[in-house]
Amino acid sequence: MEATDTVGELIVLQEIDLEIIRIRSELGALEEEIEGLVTTVEEFQEREAKVQAKLAEADERVRRYQRSVEAGRDILKRLETRSSAVENMQQHFAVRSETDTARRNLKSAEDDQLSAMQEVETFKADLAEITAELDAAQAGLATRTAEVKKSRKSLEGELDSHTSTKETQEERLDGKSLRLYRTVSNGRTESALASLTSDGCCGRCYTAVPKQRQADIRAGRALAICEGCGVILYPEVSDA
Repeated sequence: MEATDTVGELIVLQEIDLEIIRIRSELGALEEEIEGLVTTVEEFQEREAKVQAKLAEADERVRRYQRSVEAGRDILKRLETRSSAVENMQQHFAVRSETDTARRNLKSAEDDQLSAMQEVETFKADLAEITAELDAAQAGLATRTAEVKKSRKSLEGELDSHTSTKETQEERLDGKSLRLYRTVSNGRTESALASLTSDGCCGRCYTAVPKQRQADIRAGRALAICEGCGVILYPEVSDA
């Protein structure tokens, strides 16, 4: 096969490869999208669990302070009973001192209980908001997962078709040319071939090509590699 014919076959192969790259890129983007949605759901779940834990702690504080309030009220009742049975001023002042202390303790417990109850309401509101966001995120994930499943199936079908076509196209090339193309295209996400411009430069990087090599490329005597960017060079196609 002459170099000019080989270049034509390589251009076709390259078009197939670029389509394969595009499809794989789209599949990768879909996978990343789903991973991102999963991460979002997990973040909401983590936030929900933290707020639930804080709510449980606040509920426990409310119950603890409630017990303290009830105990404080019982103490005041007992002191009131004692105050009615005092026999002298010394006992009166002792009971009064204890009563004042009990009232302060009760007031402190009531304040703590009120603060804890306010925290409970705040955490309940936060939890309701986060749960709503989590529900929305989970619904979005479920919907998008179903859509992506269909898109993936379609893309994988295209990929199988292009892969089969690529194998057929590769069989049309001689081993040396195919190995050269594979070496040049390995790791590239864009064209592995570029035309030689009319002024003798690489159509990709515009590196000047030696005149003898220009002549070989235009005559189709051999495949040539650009010394600047490493692509395979071929003659520029005339519009005439």
